[in-house]
Amino acid sequence: MYLVFILMFGFLGMRCAAPKEEVKTYPKNYVHPLREINLEKVFSENRGLEILEENATTVYDYYRGGVQEKEEGERLMKESKWAEARAHLEKSNRFLRVVIKYLPEDEPSRNVYGDQMVIFLPNLLIADNDLKLLAVYKAMKNDDEVAEVKGDGQHYLAESLKRVKTEWGYQIGKRFEDEPPKK
Repeated sequence: MYLVFILMFGFLGMRCAAPKEEVKTYPKNYVHPLREINLEKVFSENRGLEILEENATTVYDYYRGGVQEKEEGERLMKESKWAEARAHLEKSNRFLRVVIKYLPEDEPSRNVYGDQMVIFLPNLLIADNDLKLLAVYKAMKNDDEVAEVKGDGQHYLAESLKRVKTEWGYQIGKRFEDEPPKK
């Protein structure tokens, strides 16, 4: 009987003495520089097994799928394949809106599994997608979509910057401001 209590307290003591996961905290108005949080880092963290919409089961699956679709859309934009790029960027937004439904706040670093940490910015990624979609719609001469996507992008950018201030976010905001209003 005493042996059971000794073992229990021994295990509890070991658990308490185990190193705790360090959580980074930032000053309230800290702006994450581009060298710390940028699109290429987000892409590299989410490469690997392709996530299909029908196979996504967790919020992280949807996040990863959204990032993968965004990367493909941007690649197609560089090749001027506007219709294909549009489809991938819009699919990315669908994935990311599922994420926001369950985890609505951006985070500079989020634990997604075990000790795997990722840059977690679904709102900022949607805002960036919408900025890219502005260029796609203009190239496709689809002016009807321009005003709506600009408004959506500015909304998601504001949601992102409420929680995580980034140079990347401020650059997107500046590019939205530089967009001429629809006539």
